[in-house]
Amino acid sequence: MFGGPWLAVIVFMIIAIGLGWGFTQLLKGMTEQTRQALAAETLQHDFDPDTAYRTKRDLVLGYLADGRIVLLPGRDDLPAGTPNKRSAVSIDELRDTPDEYPDLIGILDTGTAVQFVEVIDEPDNPQTRILVMTRLLSGAYARKTPVLGMHLESADSGEGKGPTRYRPRGDLFEIVGAEGAAVQSKAADALQD
Repeated sequence: MFGGPWLAVIVFMIIAIGLGWGFTQLLKGMTEQTRQALAAETLQHDFDPDTAYRTKRDLVLGYLADGRIVLLPGRDDLPAGTPNKRSAVSIDELRDTPDEYPDLIGILDTGTAVQFVEVIDEPDNPQTRILVMTRLLSGAYARKTPVLGMHLESADSGEGKGPTRYRPRGDLFEIVGAEGAAVQSKAADALQD
């Protein structure tokens, strides 16, 4: 006497599980295609390694969990949607209570000269797609070895057409030199670690 409502429930469950598995596989395939398309997309940027910039705002200098030095904006200047933005430190908090942030080195002052020496494309990075190796040319933290810059870029897709193009954020950086002329990068070579 196998039949009736129990058989209908079992058949329904088998069909539902099969459809759920198929839908999951379809979504997984679509996600993988999107990831591969993003990874294959050539990153286009305007970070010129021969141009020096000056910071227009104070920035935070700290350590990542793996010991690398990182340069990033304070909480108020982080882009909207940045993961863990609420837990990031603001410039004022760091200035007022520096001892509460042992993983932070200090504040890179407004007017510090920097040079973007390399752009690293990481489409799978949950924090930011691009990382910018940044040499600190002046100020208290000047060093020959570049630091890892995060959230220093702005994106422009050219009025909605064409690939996204990344450039130094205009609210954080300005070109050093008369009328935007590039500054010789030899000054960076004279710096010591």
